[in-house]
Amino acid sequence: MTPQLTAPPEGTPVPRGFGGSEGDRPLRRDAEVNLARILVAAGDVFAEHGYDASMEQIAGRAGVGVGTLYRRFPNKGELVGAVIAAAHDRTQRIAESVLADSSPAEGVFEFLRRCIAAPSCWRVIAARAPWTDDTATSALSRIAPLVDTLLERAKHARTIRADVEFTDLAVVLMSVRAVADLCDPHVPHSSARYLELVLDGLRPGGHPWANPPMAVAQLGAILTDRPGEPLRPPAATERRRDSDSAG
Repeated sequence: MTPQLTAPPEGTPVPRGFGGSEGDRPLRRDAEVNLARILVAAGDVFAEHGYDASMEQIAGRAGVGVGTLYRRFPNKGELVGAVIAAAHDRTQRIAESVLADSSPAEGVFEFLRRCIAAPSCWRVIAARAPWTDDTATSALSRIAPLVDTLLERAKHARTIRADVEFTDLAVVLMSVRAVADLCDPHVPHSSARYLELVLDGLRPGGHPWANPPMAVAQLGAILTDRPGEPLRPPAATERRRDSDSAG
Protein backbone atom coordinates (compact mmCIF):
# COMPACT_ATOMS: atom_id res chain seq x y z
CA MET A 1 0.00 0.00 0.00
CA THR A 2 1.30 3.46 -0.88
CA PRO A 3 1.91 5.48 2.31
CA GLN A 4 -0.20 8.57 2.82
CA LEU A 5 1.31 11.68 4.29
CA THR A 6 -0.11 13.28 7.39
CA ALA A 7 -0.26 17.05 7.63
CA PRO A 8 3.26 18.51 7.84
CA PRO A 9 4.11 20.15 11.15
CA GLU A 10 3.54 23.84 11.68
CA GLY A 11 6.37 25.75 10.05
CA THR A 12 7.17 23.21 7.32
CA PRO A 13 8.99 25.41 4.80
CA VAL A 14 7.56 26.43 1.45
CA PRO A 15 10.21 27.49 -1.06
CA ARG A 16 10.60 31.08 -2.17
CA GLY A 17 8.33 31.97 -5.06
CA PHE A 18 5.57 29.54 -4.08
CA GLY A 19 3.75 31.63 -1.49
CA GLY A 20 0.41 31.88 -3.26
CA SER A 21 -1.41 32.01 -6.54
CA GLU A 22 -1.97 35.75 -6.53
CA GLY A 23 1.19 37.76 -6.16
CA ASP A 24 2.83 37.37 -2.77
CA ARG A 25 -0.38 37.02 -0.74
CA PRO A 26 0.17 34.37 1.99
CA LEU A 27 -1.62 31.05 1.59
CA ARG A 28 -4.48 30.03 3.86
CA ARG A 29 -3.37 27.46 6.42
CA ASP A 30 -5.12 24.57 4.63
CA ALA A 31 -3.61 25.56 1.28
CA GLU A 32 -0.18 25.91 2.89
CA VAL A 33 -0.51 22.42 4.41
CA ASN A 34 -1.53 20.96 1.04
CA LEU A 35 1.43 22.63 -0.67
CA ALA A 36 3.86 21.33 1.94
CA ARG A 37 2.38 17.82 1.61
CA ILE A 38 2.74 17.97 -2.17
CA LEU A 39 6.38 19.06 -1.99
CA VAL A 40 7.29 16.37 0.55
CA ALA A 41 5.48 13.71 -1.49
CA ALA A 42 7.02 14.89 -4.75
CA GLY A 43 10.50 14.81 -3.24
CA ASP A 44 9.95 11.26 -2.00
CA VAL A 45 8.41 9.98 -5.24
CA PHE A 46 11.04 11.64 -7.42
CA ALA A 47 13.74 10.15 -5.15
CA GLU A 48 12.24 6.69 -5.73
CA HIS A 49 11.34 6.88 -9.42
CA GLY A 50 13.20 9.86 -10.92
CA TYR A 51 11.62 12.22 -13.43
CA ASP A 52 9.48 9.42 -14.85
CA ALA A 53 7.25 9.52 -11.75
CA SER A 54 3.70 10.50 -12.66
CA MET A 55 1.69 13.40 -11.27
CA GLU A 56 -0.95 10.84 -10.24
CA GLN A 57 1.61 8.98 -8.12
CA ILE A 58 2.61 12.20 -6.40
CA ALA A 59 -0.99 13.27 -5.75
CA GLY A 60 -1.74 9.86 -4.26
CA ARG A 61 1.30 9.97 -2.00
CA ALA A 62 0.37 13.49 -0.85
CA GLY A 63 -3.23 12.50 -0.17
CA VAL A 64 -4.65 15.23 -2.43
CA GLY A 65 -6.72 15.07 -5.58
CA VAL A 66 -4.82 15.18 -8.85
CA GLY A 67 -6.86 18.28 -9.76
CA THR A 68 -5.51 20.04 -6.67
CA LEU A 69 -1.99 19.14 -7.75
CA TYR A 70 -2.50 20.42 -11.29
CA ARG A 71 -4.06 23.67 -10.06
CA ARG A 72 -0.93 24.33 -8.03
CA PHE A 73 1.54 22.98 -10.63
CA PRO A 74 0.19 22.86 -14.21
CA ASN A 75 3.03 20.59 -15.36
CA LYS A 76 5.70 18.33 -13.97
CA GLY A 77 8.50 20.75 -14.81
CA GLU A 78 7.07 23.39 -12.48
CA LEU A 79 6.71 20.82 -9.71
CA VAL A 80 10.32 19.69 -10.16
CA GLY A 81 11.39 23.34 -9.94
CA ALA A 82 9.50 23.73 -6.65
CA VAL A 83 11.07 20.57 -5.22
CA ILE A 84 14.54 21.78 -6.16
CA ALA A 85 13.82 25.25 -4.74
CA ALA A 86 12.75 23.62 -1.47
CA ALA A 87 15.98 21.60 -1.46
CA HIS A 88 18.00 24.79 -1.93
CA ASP A 89 16.17 26.44 0.94
CA ARG A 90 16.85 23.41 3.13
CA THR A 91 20.56 23.49 2.26
CA GLN A 92 20.71 27.18 3.11
CA ARG A 93 19.04 26.56 6.47
CA ILE A 94 21.48 23.72 7.20
CA ALA A 95 24.45 26.00 6.48
CA GLU A 96 23.00 28.78 8.65
CA SER A 97 22.34 26.33 11.48
CA VAL A 98 25.85 24.86 11.32
CA LEU A 99 27.37 28.35 11.33
CA ALA A 100 25.37 29.13 14.47
CA ASP A 101 25.92 25.98 16.50
CA SER A 102 28.99 24.06 15.29
CA SER A 103 32.65 24.63 16.07
CA PRO A 104 34.83 26.21 13.36
CA ALA A 105 36.95 23.07 13.30
CA GLU A 106 34.06 20.72 12.52
CA GLY A 107 31.55 23.01 10.77
CA VAL A 108 32.31 21.96 7.19
CA PHE A 109 32.14 18.26 8.03
CA GLU A 110 28.92 18.70 10.01
CA PHE A 111 27.40 20.62 7.07
CA LEU A 112 28.20 17.79 4.65
CA ARG A 113 26.86 15.13 7.00
CA ARG A 114 23.60 17.02 7.59
CA CYS A 115 23.13 17.59 3.87
CA ILE A 116 23.57 13.90 3.10
CA ALA A 117 21.19 12.97 5.94
CA ALA A 118 18.46 15.22 4.50
CA PRO A 119 15.95 13.88 1.93
CA SER A 120 17.35 13.87 -1.59
CA CYS A 121 15.89 14.83 -4.96
CA TRP A 122 19.10 13.71 -6.68
CA ARG A 123 17.44 11.13 -8.95
CA VAL A 124 15.29 13.71 -10.68
CA ILE A 125 18.21 16.14 -11.00
CA ALA A 126 20.42 13.41 -12.48
CA ALA A 127 17.71 12.28 -14.91
CA ARG A 128 16.96 15.77 -16.16
CA ALA A 129 18.62 19.17 -15.85
CA PRO A 130 15.60 21.32 -14.95
CA TRP A 131 17.50 24.28 -13.46
CA THR A 132 17.25 27.58 -15.25
CA ASP A 133 20.06 30.12 -15.21
CA ASP A 134 18.15 32.08 -12.55
CA THR A 135 17.58 28.97 -10.42
CA ALA A 136 21.26 27.99 -10.43
CA THR A 137 22.52 31.55 -9.92
CA SER A 138 20.08 32.16 -7.06
CA ALA A 139 20.99 28.92 -5.30
CA LEU A 140 24.73 29.42 -5.68
CA SER A 141 24.61 33.08 -4.63
CA ARG A 142 22.71 32.19 -1.43
CA ILE A 143 24.61 29.05 -0.44
CA ALA A 144 28.18 29.64 -1.63
CA PRO A 145 28.95 32.57 0.74
CA LEU A 146 27.72 30.56 3.75
CA VAL A 147 29.80 27.53 2.80
CA ASP A 148 32.80 29.75 2.05
CA THR A 149 32.53 31.09 5.62
CA LEU A 150 32.49 27.52 6.97
CA LEU A 151 35.53 26.76 4.83
CA GLU A 152 37.46 29.81 6.00
CA ARG A 153 36.77 28.92 9.63
CA ALA A 154 37.94 25.34 9.11
CA LYS A 155 41.07 26.49 7.28
CA HIS A 156 41.87 28.87 10.12
CA ALA A 157 41.40 25.95 12.54
CA ARG A 158 43.60 23.81 10.25
CA THR A 159 41.10 20.98 10.05
CA ILE A 160 40.68 21.09 6.26
CA ARG A 161 43.10 21.37 3.37
CA ALA A 162 43.96 24.93 2.38
CA ASP A 163 43.17 24.25 -1.28
CA VAL A 164 39.56 23.05 -0.80
CA GLU A 165 36.97 25.28 -2.50
CA PHE A 166 33.18 25.56 -2.39
CA THR A 167 32.82 23.69 -5.67
CA ASP A 168 34.83 20.76 -4.26
CA LEU A 169 32.22 20.40 -1.51
CA ALA A 170 29.36 20.72 -4.01
CA VAL A 171 30.83 17.88 -6.10
CA VAL A 172 31.35 15.81 -2.93
CA LEU A 173 27.64 16.11 -2.19
CA MET A 174 26.70 15.23 -5.77
CA SER A 175 28.95 12.18 -5.80
CA VAL A 176 27.83 10.85 -2.41
CA ARG A 177 24.19 11.33 -3.46
CA ALA A 178 24.91 9.26 -6.58
CA VAL A 179 26.46 6.49 -4.46
CA ALA A 180 23.45 6.58 -2.12
CA ASP A 181 21.04 6.27 -5.04
CA LEU A 182 22.94 3.39 -6.64
CA CYS A 183 24.12 1.40 -3.61
CA ASP A 184 22.10 2.16 -0.48
CA PRO A 185 18.94 0.30 -1.60
CA HIS A 186 21.03 -2.87 -1.86
CA VAL A 187 23.75 -2.28 0.78
CA PRO A 188 22.46 0.12 3.45
CA HIS A 189 24.83 2.85 4.63
CA SER A 190 27.22 2.42 1.69
CA SER A 191 27.07 6.16 1.08
CA ALA A 192 27.79 6.92 4.76
CA ARG A 193 31.02 4.93 4.52
CA TYR A 194 31.93 6.66 1.24
CA LEU A 195 31.23 10.08 2.76
CA GLU A 196 33.64 9.44 5.63
CA LEU A 197 36.25 8.24 3.12
CA VAL A 198 35.87 11.50 1.19
CA LEU A 199 35.92 13.62 4.37
CA ASP A 200 39.27 12.08 5.31
CA GLY A 201 40.56 13.18 1.92
CA LEU A 202 39.55 16.78 2.69
CA ARG A 203 41.59 16.89 5.89
CA PRO A 204 45.18 18.25 5.91
CA GLY A 205 48.17 16.04 5.31
CA GLY A 206 47.62 14.66 1.82
CA HIS A 207 49.66 15.22 -1.31
CA PRO A 208 48.92 18.38 -3.34
CA TRP A 209 46.16 17.94 -5.89
CA ALA A 210 47.31 18.00 -9.49
CA ASN A 211 44.19 19.62 -10.96
CA PRO A 212 42.57 22.99 -10.18
CA PRO A 213 39.08 23.24 -8.66
CA MET A 214 35.99 23.70 -10.77
CA ALA A 215 34.92 27.35 -11.02
CA VAL A 216 31.53 28.39 -9.65
CA ALA A 217 30.55 29.48 -13.15
CA GLN A 218 31.41 26.05 -14.51
CA LEU A 219 29.32 24.37 -11.83
CA GLY A 220 26.38 26.63 -12.67
CA ALA A 221 26.71 25.78 -16.35
CA ILE A 222 26.75 22.05 -15.59
CA LEU A 223 23.64 22.33 -13.41
CA THR A 224 21.78 24.01 -16.24
CA ASP A 225 23.12 21.55 -18.84
CA ARG A 226 24.87 24.38 -20.71
CA PRO A 227 28.58 23.65 -20.26
CA GLY A 228 29.48 25.71 -23.33
CA GLU A 229 27.84 28.83 -21.89
CA PRO A 230 29.25 29.36 -18.37
CA LEU A 231 27.17 31.38 -15.92
CA ARG A 232 28.61 34.42 -14.22
CA PRO A 233 29.72 33.52 -10.69
CA PRO A 234 27.80 35.03 -7.75
CA ALA A 235 29.17 38.51 -7.12
CA ALA A 236 30.41 37.91 -3.57
CA THR A 237 32.25 34.73 -4.54
CA GLU A 238 33.66 36.32 -7.68
CA ARG A 239 35.07 39.26 -5.71
CA ARG A 240 36.71 36.85 -3.26
CA ARG A 241 38.27 34.84 -6.08
CA ASP A 242 39.61 38.05 -7.71
CA SER A 243 41.03 39.18 -4.37
CA ASP A 244 42.74 35.81 -3.88
CA SER A 245 44.23 35.99 -7.38
CA ALA A 246 45.51 39.53 -6.81
CA GLY A 247 47.18 38.41 -3.57
